Amino acid sequence: MGLLAAMLAAGVASDASAQPVAALVDPQTPMQAPAKPMTPERAAWLKKRCSQLVAFFDYYGVSRGENSDGARNHTRIGAVIECERTQYRTGIDTMAGLLNRKAFTIPKPGTPAVEPEDVEAPDITNPTRTFVLTLER
Repeated sequence: MGLLAAMLAAGVASDASAQPVAALVDPQTPMQAPAKPMTPERAAWLKKRCSQLVAFFDYYGVSRGENSDGARNHTRIGAVIECERTQYRTGIDTMAGLLNRKAFTIPKPGTPAVEPEDVEAPDITNPTRTFVLTLER
């Protein structure tokens, strides 16, 4: 108490201490209703989108070099944890930010995480362009 009195007497008190106590209390803000209700279909779609972005990063964000963090990336791990805790929007936003920082184009919803491979191999017996080989002697 003596230290506080000494500070006030010396004029060291800041502007904040001169405010009334009522000004320091936060006013009560009304709670806002969510923009859209969370239906099971919406939750399933958000979960699928979160999984899509994580799978996209796992496939394309990994290289064979020493400095590739891939699945060990802490931002990615945090996004997976948020999605597991049903905080899908936070996980999606985190993964979108990570993909932007790594200079990826964020895939649109519904696109496969990995491009599908060709179902059948190219037909090498019937090429689309004919080559004429001429030998000069």
